[in-house]
Amino acid sequence: MTVEKPKYLKTNRLTLKPIQMSDLETIQKYSTDEEWHRYLDFHTNESVKDFVEKSVNTPWNENARFSIFLNRKMIGGIGLYIEQKDKTAEIGYSLSKNYWGKGIIPEAVEKVFHYGFTKLKLEKIFAQTDLRNLPSQSVMKKMKMKKEGIFRKHIISQNKRRDVIFYSILKTEWENFYQQVSPPSITNSEPLTQEDSSEAK
Repeated sequence: MTVEKPKYLKTNRLTLKPIQMSDLETIQKYSTDEEWHRYLDFHTNESVKDFVEKSVNTPWNENARFSIFLNRKMIGGIGLYIEQKDKTAEIGYSLSKNYWGKGIIPEAVEKVFHYGFTKLKLEKIFAQTDLRNLPSQSVMKKMKMKKEGIFRKHIISQNKRRDVIFYSILKTEWENFYQQVSPPSITNSEPLTQEDSSEAK
């Protein structure tokens, strides 16, 4: 399926724009911060550059990656890593620590869910995170994703084997939930204490 890249997506507070190489410096600044790596492998300026180049150059129907803007300032990123054959995607998100605790990621996830299920025709969106990363799990639960299970010693992060927990939401579950609850009730709910990346992407 050919998918046209949108110019942007809008929420109450945020603008989500397809990632560009001009976003690199900002991403390097927030993703190489020591506190940002509590549950992630360490990033360098070079590894972040490789990630941004790959995100920009990969076809949109395989990697739909957005940069998150608040008041015209880039503060994070969110994306879908898509398996077209299965109509599934993994969602990943990241946020500058200066904006943790403000409900930014749930607001962005809500919009990307809508985009994924309605425009990309996905049937399932899933996420993974380090089992210790409770803030990211809180985002997943808040967005009505269901726990699928724990993969023991599944990744190597910071030179140690780590357990990973998976959550997911099906299109039918998303449709049923949004028929009952209007999107602003999620966007404007109490912010989390912290919001980190769901995984090392």
